[in-house]
Amino acid sequence: MAETRSVGHVLRGALAGVCLAVTVGVATVTSSHLPTAEAKPPTVPTDGQGYLNSPARCAPNQNAVLVGRTALSLVAICADGRGGFQYRGIRLADGAAVLLPAKALSDGCFGARADAIDYTVSSRALLLTRGPRVVRDETMVDSRDYRTDPSTPVVQQAADRRLG
Repeated sequence: MAETRSVGHVLRGALAGVCLAVTVGVATVTSSHLPTAEAKPPTVPTDGQGYLNSPARCAPNQNAVLVGRTALSLVAICADGRGGFQYRGIRLADGAAVLLPAKALSDGCFGARADAIDYTVSSRALLLTRGPRVVRDETMVDSRDYRTDPSTPVVQQAADRRLG
């Protein structure tokens, strides 16, 4: 009896062979001493209103509640002093800025919505979703939560708790 194989099955088998060949080749190359470099995002100055000279900065009548930087974005959550919040973000690749009404969520995060995209901001991540689908999940490389301590970045606070 002849075996029936789908095109996908054949392609997966061929791809596995290619991956194996590439892996063997990489193992040979990596056995020599190659220079390494750690990629560190540039430092972006902040103050009590967010990121200096950036759309991720609160208006003069607002104060930053949470500011965060990912590899791709800068974000500030601003409070107006009357219980209202605003999401202010910028995509670093092209400078596209987004200013949206935001709300405090029960889990300590902040949420905003535009064009069927939900923005969720915490001191750990910026998450963009469209319904159940994750559009972007960006880890914070630096953040400051002014609700906990106005002078210490949240990333440093977490490290201090692990050491203590």
